[in-house]
Amino acid sequence: MIASVSIVTYPREELRWAFGRMGLDRPDLAKAPGLTFKRLVGTAKGTSFAWKPDLLRWGLVAAWSSEEHLDAFLADSPIVQRWHEHASEVWTMRMVPVKSAGAWGGSNPFPAQPAPPGDGPYAVITRATLRARKTRQFYAAVPPIDLDLERNPGLLASIGFGESPLGRQGTLSVWSSQQAMKDFAYGTEAHREAIRRRTQEAWYSEELFARFRPTATEGTLAGSDPLADLLAARA
Repeated sequence: MIASVSIVTYPREELRWAFGRMGLDRPDLAKAPGLTFKRLVGTAKGTSFAWKPDLLRWGLVAAWSSEEHLDAFLADSPIVQRWHEHASEVWTMRMVPVKSAGAWGGSNPFPAQPAPPGDGPYAVITRATLRARKTRQFYAAVPPIDLDLERNPGLLASIGFGESPLGRQGTLSVWSSQQAMKDFAYGTEAHREAIRRRTQEAWYSEELFARFRPTATEGTLAGSDPLADLLAARA
């Protein structure tokens, strides 16, 4: 199997159209051959994990039974055709899940596969359903984590995302190497404290952590492809 993340950014004049496609694209997405998991998501502004919605940037997190099915979707799907007709930017990352634990919608959509040879880059997806009474604690923990993200030279991209305005939140981060990823996850006090509290205080009713090795990208995100140079060097 192969996983993918597509981030689609629209010009301001397409705001209403883009918002509507979150619902209207679902029938076409359900027809995509080989699609084993799909979530259309909104995103937070900028690179922060804090939930300040960006109504001009939307995403698709997906899993496919084969690379050929993903190829066909990107080449032929009317959804992707509409992205390129209306969006100012479309960026898609293909990636192999190499470690995954937990559940998203009742099951784990990213079973671990053999890792490609060599080191990095790496991508991480976290996703959780927040318990309503723990929402304040969760969001209070985000600002210091954002500061540590900004200080890490190995961070290539980061996006907060959500399936709903509140309660079902996730993060995507992309790293230059496994060491950079681990330095953030286990070497920063704010993130270690959040990990401890989420367990002890039972912040989530469901959660997923998945680690990936990106294999290819296309398009741009905020003006460039954050993985282009690393993937070219590895190839």
